[in-house]
Amino acid sequence: MTETIYVSRKDLTSREILRELGNGNRVIIEVEILGKTLRMALRRQGETYYCDTPMKLLTFESEEEMRQCLERYRLARADSADESDEREETPPSVGE
Repeated sequence: MTETIYVSRKDLTSREILRELGNGNRVIIEVEILGKTLRMALRRQGETYYCDTPMKLLTFESEEEMRQCLERYRLARADSADESDEREETPPSVGE
């Protein structure tokens, strides 16, 4: 039976979200934008991942593409504190 899990932005890591989607559950992430709370619905059907935003339906053909979406929109927190610290402290190379 499909379970719907309601969370706020960055309550779960991308790994935890993907595990829930892999188990057939839906994840609803509540995001506050300009003082309004919006819901983004994440689900997996077959091998396709869906991210239903108030503006459009995004589809992804792989787990990696879905992970990139979660990171791009900052819906999930970093999988480990080490990863986020490393990303924040590493300065960009010249020419990037």
